[in-house]
Amino acid sequence: MIKMFVSDLDGTLLTIDNKVRDDDIEAINKALEAGIDICLASGRKDIDIRAVATMICPKWNEPEFYRISQNGAFIFSKNNEALHKTAFDPEIAREVYNRVIEKDVITIVSTIDKEYVEIKDETILRIEKRLFSPIEEEKNLPMKIGKTIQASKIIINGPEKRIRMIQEELQEAFPNELDTYISEAQILDVMPKNISKGNAVDILIKHIGINSNQIACIGDSFNDIPMFQITHNSFAMATAHDQVKRNANYIVETVAEAIEQVLQFQKN
Repeated sequence: MIKMFVSDLDGTLLTIDNKVRDDDIEAINKALEAGIDICLASGRKDIDIRAVATMICPKWNEPEFYRISQNGAFIFSKNNEALHKTAFDPEIAREVYNRVIEKDVITIVSTIDKEYVEIKDETILRIEKRLFSPIEEEKNLPMKIGKTIQASKIIINGPEKRIRMIQEELQEAFPNELDTYISEAQILDVMPKNISKGNAVDILIKHIGINSNQIACIGDSFNDIPMFQITHNSFAMATAHDQVKRNANYIVETVAEAIEQVLQFQKN
Protein backbone atom coordinates (compact mmCIF):
# COMPACT_ATOMS: atom_id res chain seq x y z
CA MET A 1 0.00 0.00 0.00
CA ILE A 2 1.30 3.45 -0.93
CA LYS A 3 1.37 5.71 2.12
CA MET A 4 2.98 8.81 0.62
CA PHE A 5 3.18 10.48 -2.78
CA VAL A 6 6.13 12.85 -3.30
CA SER A 7 5.96 15.41 -6.10
CA ASP A 8 8.52 17.77 -7.56
CA LEU A 9 7.26 21.25 -8.46
CA ASP A 10 8.81 23.00 -11.48
CA GLY A 11 8.20 21.12 -14.69
CA THR A 12 6.15 18.52 -12.84
CA LEU A 13 3.34 19.88 -10.68
CA LEU A 14 3.96 23.56 -11.37
CA THR A 15 3.63 25.08 -14.84
CA ILE A 16 5.97 27.73 -16.25
CA ASP A 17 3.50 30.43 -15.17
CA ASN A 18 3.36 29.18 -11.56
CA LYS A 19 0.02 27.40 -11.83
CA VAL A 20 -1.14 23.92 -10.86
CA ARG A 21 -3.33 22.19 -13.42
CA ASP A 22 -6.92 21.52 -12.37
CA ASP A 23 -6.66 17.78 -13.05
CA ASP A 24 -3.55 17.58 -10.85
CA ILE A 25 -5.33 19.40 -8.02
CA GLU A 26 -8.26 17.03 -8.32
CA ALA A 27 -5.96 13.99 -8.31
CA ILE A 28 -4.01 15.16 -5.26
CA ASN A 29 -7.20 15.71 -3.31
CA LYS A 30 -8.37 12.25 -4.38
CA ALA A 31 -5.11 10.79 -3.03
CA LEU A 32 -5.60 12.63 0.26
CA GLU A 33 -9.13 11.25 0.53
CA ALA A 34 -7.69 7.76 -0.03
CA GLY A 35 -5.40 8.24 2.98
CA ILE A 36 -2.21 8.92 1.04
CA ASP A 37 0.00 11.67 2.47
CA ILE A 38 1.38 14.25 0.05
CA CYS A 39 4.92 15.62 0.12
CA LEU A 40 5.98 18.53 -2.08
CA ALA A 41 9.72 18.35 -2.83
CA SER A 42 11.54 21.14 -4.61
CA GLY A 43 14.75 23.05 -5.02
CA ARG A 44 12.68 26.13 -4.16
CA LYS A 45 12.41 27.78 -0.75
CA ASP A 46 9.76 26.61 1.69
CA ILE A 47 7.74 29.81 1.22
CA ASP A 48 7.24 28.85 -2.45
CA ILE A 49 6.21 25.32 -1.52
CA ARG A 50 3.66 26.62 0.96
CA ALA A 51 2.23 28.90 -1.73
CA VAL A 52 1.78 25.92 -4.06
CA ALA A 53 0.19 23.88 -1.26
CA THR A 54 -2.36 26.65 -0.75
CA MET A 55 -3.20 26.57 -4.47
CA ILE A 56 -4.03 22.89 -4.12
CA CYS A 57 -6.02 23.20 -0.89
CA PRO A 58 -7.09 26.85 -0.58
CA LYS A 59 -9.45 26.09 2.31
CA TRP A 60 -6.49 25.24 4.55
CA ASN A 61 -4.74 28.02 6.41
CA GLU A 62 -1.88 25.62 7.15
CA PRO A 63 -1.76 23.01 4.36
CA GLU A 64 -1.09 19.60 5.86
CA PHE A 65 1.60 18.56 3.38
CA TYR A 66 5.05 17.26 4.13
CA ARG A 67 7.58 19.61 2.56
CA ILE A 68 11.13 19.15 1.27
CA SER A 69 12.70 22.45 0.24
CA GLN A 70 16.02 23.37 -1.36
CA ASN A 71 16.61 19.77 -2.47
CA GLY A 72 16.49 18.48 1.10
CA ALA A 73 18.27 21.21 3.04
CA PHE A 74 15.00 21.69 4.95
CA ILE A 75 12.31 19.13 5.75
CA PHE A 76 8.99 19.84 7.47
CA SER A 77 6.30 17.48 8.68
CA LYS A 78 2.64 17.99 7.83
CA ASN A 79 2.31 19.50 11.32
CA ASN A 80 4.99 22.05 10.38
CA GLU A 81 7.61 20.41 12.60
CA ALA A 82 11.16 21.00 11.36
CA LEU A 83 12.63 17.54 10.80
CA HIS A 84 15.91 18.66 9.23
CA LYS A 85 17.79 21.92 8.65
CA THR A 86 21.24 22.49 7.23
CA ALA A 87 23.48 25.16 5.73
CA PHE A 88 26.93 25.43 4.20
CA ASP A 89 30.04 25.67 6.26
CA PRO A 90 30.61 29.48 6.08
CA GLU A 91 34.13 29.19 4.66
CA ILE A 92 33.04 26.76 1.96
CA ALA A 93 30.07 28.96 1.00
CA ARG A 94 32.32 32.00 0.59
CA GLU A 95 34.91 30.05 -1.39
CA VAL A 96 32.31 28.60 -3.76
CA TYR A 97 30.68 31.99 -4.27
CA ASN A 98 33.98 33.75 -4.98
CA ARG A 99 34.98 30.98 -7.38
CA VAL A 100 31.85 31.23 -9.56
CA ILE A 101 30.90 34.92 -9.33
CA GLU A 102 33.33 35.95 -12.09
CA LYS A 103 32.38 33.20 -14.56
CA ASP A 104 29.80 35.27 -16.46
CA VAL A 105 26.80 33.54 -14.88
CA ILE A 106 24.05 34.69 -12.52
CA THR A 107 24.78 33.62 -8.96
CA ILE A 108 22.07 33.67 -6.29
CA VAL A 109 22.63 32.82 -2.64
CA SER A 110 19.71 31.24 -0.82
CA THR A 111 18.95 30.95 2.89
CA ILE A 112 15.98 29.19 4.47
CA ASP A 113 13.61 32.02 3.54
CA LYS A 114 15.42 34.53 1.31
CA GLU A 115 17.50 34.79 -1.86
CA TYR A 116 20.25 37.35 -2.44
CA VAL A 117 22.21 38.86 -5.33
CA GLU A 118 24.77 41.64 -5.38
CA ILE A 119 23.00 43.61 -8.11
CA LYS A 120 19.32 43.35 -8.95
CA ASP A 121 19.18 44.01 -12.70
CA GLU A 122 16.59 43.28 -15.40
CA THR A 123 17.65 39.64 -15.65
CA ILE A 124 17.07 39.16 -11.92
CA LEU A 125 13.68 40.84 -12.21
CA ARG A 126 12.71 38.31 -14.91
CA ILE A 127 13.84 35.42 -12.71
CA GLU A 128 11.93 36.91 -9.79
CA LYS A 129 8.66 36.67 -11.71
CA ARG A 130 8.80 32.88 -11.36
CA LEU A 131 9.15 33.11 -7.58
CA PHE A 132 6.68 33.72 -4.78
CA SER A 133 8.94 36.15 -2.91
CA PRO A 134 11.37 38.88 -4.00
CA ILE A 135 15.10 38.44 -4.49
CA GLU A 136 17.01 40.76 -2.17
CA GLU A 137 19.79 43.06 -3.40
CA GLU A 138 22.84 43.00 -1.11
CA LYS A 139 25.87 44.85 -2.45
CA ASN A 140 28.05 43.50 0.37
CA LEU A 141 26.96 39.92 -0.24
CA PRO A 142 30.48 38.39 -0.43
CA MET A 143 31.31 39.86 3.00
CA LYS A 144 28.05 38.76 4.61
CA ILE A 145 28.00 35.13 3.45
CA GLY A 146 28.58 32.94 6.49
CA LYS A 147 28.09 35.87 8.87
CA THR A 148 24.66 37.48 8.69
CA ILE A 149 23.67 35.41 5.64
CA GLN A 150 23.75 31.64 6.26
CA ALA A 151 23.79 30.08 2.81
CA SER A 152 21.90 26.82 2.37
CA LYS A 153 22.06 26.74 -1.44
CA ILE A 154 23.95 28.56 -4.18
CA ILE A 155 22.11 28.81 -7.50
CA ILE A 156 24.05 29.29 -10.74
CA ASN A 157 22.06 30.35 -13.79
CA GLY A 158 23.58 30.39 -17.26
CA PRO A 159 23.96 28.56 -20.59
CA GLU A 160 23.75 24.79 -20.12
CA LYS A 161 27.25 24.13 -21.44
CA ARG A 162 28.70 26.73 -19.10
CA ILE A 163 26.97 25.49 -15.97
CA ARG A 164 27.94 21.89 -16.72
CA MET A 165 31.59 23.00 -16.92
CA ILE A 166 31.19 24.84 -13.60
CA GLN A 167 29.56 21.73 -12.13
CA GLU A 168 32.60 19.63 -13.07
CA GLU A 169 34.99 22.24 -11.67
CA LEU A 170 33.16 22.47 -8.35
CA GLN A 171 32.87 18.72 -7.94
CA GLU A 172 36.60 18.36 -8.57
CA ALA A 173 37.52 21.21 -6.21
CA PHE A 174 35.11 20.26 -3.39
CA PRO A 175 34.50 16.49 -3.63
CA ASN A 176 33.84 16.10 0.10
CA GLU A 177 32.13 19.41 0.81
CA LEU A 178 29.27 19.77 -1.67
CA ASP A 179 26.91 18.13 -4.12
CA THR A 180 25.56 19.67 -7.32
CA TYR A 181 22.38 19.09 -9.32
CA ILE A 182 21.08 20.35 -12.64
CA SER A 183 17.56 21.31 -11.56
CA GLU A 184 16.59 22.89 -14.89
CA ALA A 185 18.34 23.14 -18.25
CA GLN A 186 20.13 26.38 -17.30
CA ILE A 187 20.19 26.10 -13.50
CA LEU A 188 22.81 24.46 -11.32
CA ASP A 189 22.01 23.97 -7.63
CA VAL A 190 25.05 23.77 -5.37
CA MET A 191 24.29 22.12 -2.03
CA PRO A 192 26.13 21.06 1.14
CA LYS A 193 27.39 17.47 0.94
CA ASN A 194 24.81 14.69 1.22
CA ILE A 195 21.85 17.02 0.71
CA SER A 196 19.47 15.52 -1.84
CA LYS A 197 15.80 14.77 -2.33
CA GLY A 198 16.66 11.11 -1.92
CA ASN A 199 18.22 11.58 1.51
CA ALA A 200 15.32 13.82 2.48
CA VAL A 201 12.76 11.19 1.48
CA ASP A 202 14.73 8.64 3.47
CA ILE A 203 14.51 10.88 6.55
CA LEU A 204 10.74 11.15 6.05
CA ILE A 205 10.40 7.36 5.68
CA LYS A 206 12.13 6.85 9.02
CA HIS A 207 10.14 9.63 10.68
CA ILE A 208 6.78 8.23 9.56
CA GLY A 209 7.74 4.60 10.09
CA ILE A 210 7.12 3.25 6.60
CA ASN A 211 9.33 1.52 4.03
CA SER A 212 10.53 2.61 0.61
CA ASN A 213 7.94 0.55 -1.26
CA GLN A 214 5.18 2.48 0.51
CA ILE A 215 6.05 5.74 -1.23
CA ALA A 216 5.74 6.91 -4.82
CA CYS A 217 7.51 9.90 -6.32
CA ILE A 218 7.46 11.98 -9.48
CA GLY A 219 9.84 14.51 -11.04
CA ASP A 220 11.43 15.74 -14.24
CA SER A 221 14.99 16.84 -13.46
CA PHE A 222 18.39 15.48 -12.45
CA ASN A 223 17.82 16.55 -8.84
CA ASP A 224 14.87 14.12 -8.77
CA ILE A 225 17.00 11.07 -9.57
CA PRO A 226 18.13 10.52 -5.95
CA MET A 227 14.51 10.06 -4.86
CA PHE A 228 13.81 7.79 -7.85
CA GLN A 229 16.52 5.55 -6.43
CA ILE A 230 14.67 5.22 -3.12
CA THR A 231 11.58 3.42 -4.45
CA HIS A 232 10.34 1.21 -7.27
CA ASN A 233 7.29 3.47 -7.54
CA SER A 234 9.12 6.23 -9.41
CA PHE A 235 7.55 8.33 -12.15
CA ALA A 236 9.30 10.68 -14.59
CA MET A 237 7.52 13.27 -16.66
CA ALA A 238 7.48 12.57 -20.39
CA THR A 239 9.12 15.97 -20.93
CA ALA A 240 12.15 15.03 -18.80
CA HIS A 241 15.67 14.54 -20.14
CA ASP A 242 16.20 10.98 -21.41
CA GLN A 243 18.77 10.30 -18.69
CA VAL A 244 16.24 11.31 -16.03
CA LYS A 245 13.59 9.07 -17.58
CA ARG A 246 15.97 6.11 -17.62
CA ASN A 247 16.17 6.33 -13.82
CA ALA A 248 12.40 6.07 -13.30
CA ASN A 249 10.22 2.99 -13.61
CA TYR A 250 7.22 4.76 -15.15
CA ILE A 251 6.81 7.62 -17.63
CA VAL A 252 3.72 9.84 -17.42
CA GLU A 253 2.37 13.03 -18.94
CA THR A 254 0.99 14.55 -15.73
CA VAL A 255 0.97 14.21 -11.96
CA ALA A 256 -2.70 13.22 -12.24
CA GLU A 257 -1.76 10.26 -14.44
CA ALA A 258 0.82 9.11 -11.88
CA ILE A 259 -1.66 9.38 -9.02
CA GLU A 260 -4.26 7.41 -10.98
CA GLN A 261 -1.68 4.63 -11.39
CA VAL A 262 -0.89 4.77 -7.67
CA LEU A 263 -4.56 4.50 -6.78
CA GLN A 264 -4.80 1.54 -9.15
CA PHE A 265 -1.85 -0.07 -7.32
CA GLN A 266 -3.93 0.15 -4.15
CA LYS A 267 -6.70 -1.93 -5.74
CA ASN A 268 -4.39 -4.71 -6.90
